[in-house]
Amino acid sequence: MTEKMLTFVHLEQKYPHKRDASARRTDFDEIYEPFEDSSAADQASRCSQCGVPFCQAHCPLYNNIPDWLSLTTAGRLE
Repeated sequence: MTEKMLTFVHLEQKYPHKRDASARRTDFDEIYEPFEDSSAADQASRCSQCGVPFCQAHCPLYNNIPDWLSLTTAGRLE
């Protein structure tokens, strides 16, 4: 499945569902509901693994985004 990471794919962008605002205001839990593993892998495969990962520059944690997407696509969601 990681060979998909080297090509452009035509897959619609999707996000996990947001929790209802009335529920979110009562706690500090995540805003989004958990993403299914298969949906996360599909969305991670949308990345074309470009040579200049602009997404990484905007990560507030300075994570290596291409590595995370590659691991997600490979099914390594531990």
